[in-house]
Amino acid sequence: MVSVITNFSRITILSYVIIFTLIDCVLLFEPKLNEGLNSILVTIQAVMIVLFLVNGSVVLYFSAEEPRIILLLVLELLFLLIFALVINKITVPVSKGLINNVLFLISMSLITLERLNLTRAARQFIFLIAGVMLSILVVYILRKIPQINRLTFVFGGTGIVLLLLVGLMGVVEYGAKLSLSFGSVSIQPSEFVKLSYLFFISGCIVTFKDFKGFLFAGIGAALHILVLIYSKDLGTAFIFLVTYIFLIFIAYKNYIVLAIELFLGIAGGFIAYNMFPHIQRRFVAWSDPLSVVEDQGYQISQSLFAVGTGSWLGSGLNNGLPNKIPVVVKDFIFAAISEEMGAIVAMCLIIIYMCTFIMIFNVSFNCTYSFYMLVTSGFAIIFAIQTILNIGGVIKFIPSTGVTLPLISYGGSSLVSLLIGIFITECSEDLWHLPSKRKRNYINKR
Repeated sequence: MVSVITNFSRITILSYVIIFTLIDCVLLFEPKLNEGLNSILVTIQAVMIVLFLVNGSVVLYFSAEEPRIILLLVLELLFLLIFALVINKITVPVSKGLINNVLFLISMSLITLERLNLTRAARQFIFLIAGVMLSILVVYILRKIPQINRLTFVFGGTGIVLLLLVGLMGVVEYGAKLSLSFGSVSIQPSEFVKLSYLFFISGCIVTFKDFKGFLFAGIGAALHILVLIYSKDLGTAFIFLVTYIFLIFIAYKNYIVLAIELFLGIAGGFIAYNMFPHIQRRFVAWSDPLSVVEDQGYQISQSLFAVGTGSWLGSGLNNGLPNKIPVVVKDFIFAAISEEMGAIVAMCLIIIYMCTFIMIFNVSFNCTYSFYMLVTSGFAIIFAIQTILNIGGVIKFIPSTGVTLPLISYGGSSLVSLLIGIFITECSEDLWHLPSKRKRNYINKR
């Protein structure tokens, strides 16, 4: 009976994901759809999310005979409903396609984590609740701050101090200092500094403009990156560097500056490669993992075996061996999805990430206030880079960087910071605060 349900679910889960992805593409590339048809498509997507969550939970329940899975399912459905209602309530106008994508990725996270580690799935659910509550609080506070770009150096200084604390007192994980531990609680400040970093860079550009803004932003970005290099958190340092380069290009549209920054970034990469032995080991594991399969190549080798074993339709939930991959709930969760749900679902997931990135960019370019336009553009860049680094490392397209998969990988700091970024993106048009007369003049000038 369990085998029949699992094998049948391979097709049903695939169907839900394909339908959701096709609608995603239609919503993105056909923006002139009439309101009625748009509403129908968004509703179908919401139904696919619910069916996916229910179908996955039922399969896992029959496979493991664990009553907590059903309890989690009820709580998760309630959470998705409250999430959609809350973000619709506080956001004007709302990007329903973006909300659906976020909810789908969260559902994929919950189902995959329940399969891999039920205890961590329960913790991830608690992180979700905390993340939404904190996101609402952040949006409320931002709405109360007039001309937030005046706090530019507060954001920059706070971010650098937090990164310094990690560099001096952080716990070493996989050769880098990534987190601060307080008893059984571990926090990764760099995930939250990503947001303060965006506020700092955007504030420099908007407040000081032209060369002065470029100079302050460059100095601040360099300080952030140097502290991250000191902590050997090179994956995050790379994200900060690329985000700075493209935000500067969006603001100034100077191809010469872009070329110089890219050249300096590549040169810095070569220097980092020669300075840090653990980077060299990762390149060896990437170039020929089987030659070092008993050591640094074991993780990527197991990841590739899992992706290959899954084939097009996957082995079915609970039918694979994803737990053989080290750190599978974090860095290599995409391999677990590929093995048990198949390559087609994995490719659909990549398309959904791509659509989410473009939707965030669309929201940013509709912002009236240039400060939040840059903040949300930067968030889109971070979201895209993190996705590329994670999936690229899993499939051996690039060396593994230890970066989590947005909204899916296990981890409280990453999940909460991403939720805050999503809420800021959805509320960006309504966050900026100026006296009404100045606000009207600003809009008229644009």
